[in-house]
Amino acid sequence: MVAGRRPILPALLAMALGLMALTYTQNSFLAPSAATRSEALQTTSESRRPMDSLTLGAAAGMLTAQPAHALSGTLFDEVLPYACATSFAIIWGIVLGFVLLRLQEAFPE
Repeated sequence: MVAGRRPILPALLAMALGLMALTYTQNSFLAPSAATRSEALQTTSESRRPMDSLTLGAAAGMLTAQPAHALSGTLFDEVLPYACATSFAIIWGIVLGFVLLRLQEAFPE
């Protein structure tokens, strides 16, 4: 049995892309000098303040929201009607499929 010949171009492109990504990120693995490190810490602490407050604000909003199962009547008001309607539609589709199949058998062309 002869194995089918696979194209080699996608593998070469993936390898070239990986090598380019490796050379691009090679500088990020070097440890910065002490002066650069202190400047980086200073700039990141200043730039993180708005992000920290944004994160805390979002977390506070999520903590005050009630979970879905704790809302009163959600199961009976929203979940069960949609579940029943979906189940009925699926079963009705199966019934109609069998009816159409029988009609096709009853009146052949």
